[in-house]
Amino acid sequence: MTFPGATGKPAVKFHWMDGGIQPERPEELGPNEMMGDGGNGVIMVGSKGKMMCSTYGINPQLLPTSLTKEANVAQKYKRVTDGAEGHYAQWVEGCIAGYGKTELSSSFDLAGPLTEGLLMGNLAIRSYDIRKQREGGRPDQFDYPGRFIKLLWDGPNMKITNFDDANQFVKREYRTGW
Repeated sequence: MTFPGATGKPAVKFHWMDGGIQPERPEELGPNEMMGDGGNGVIMVGSKGKMMCSTYGINPQLLPTSLTKEANVAQKYKRVTDGAEGHYAQWVEGCIAGYGKTELSSSFDLAGPLTEGLLMGNLAIRSYDIRKQREGGRPDQFDYPGRFIKLLWDGPNMKITNFDDANQFVKREYRTGW
């Protein structure tokens, strides 16, 4: 998934891997160094080098990791205190205050589309296992039409446009009274 860049900046391309699938180990990472937090994390590839971090951006490091100790970068942006708990508290305070009424480290204008993009990863994972009885096949033969396709998202209408079976995971039908 590609997100448009900020003014004067190139677009940012994201690759999502899940279910135990991991990217190739960066060559800059030492043989005894853990990638991310062992099972999860993020690798960022830029024009001047690479960085990695654990889940939720914890423990960011330049690659090779020896560069992290050498780096002395002035803080440019205000930090959220208390880690993930601080982000949750800020989100709740933003909801209570109302749209545009309080300063957030990750505004809803940015976080909404980012969340929408990340949720596409969940739709892709769920769609991968949708199976259909193979036409003319034995009862135990199935096709998996959601595999190896690019899901196309129509945000304003909240639906996948090229694989209707995936839309069952977008919204749910609630029982009467719920």
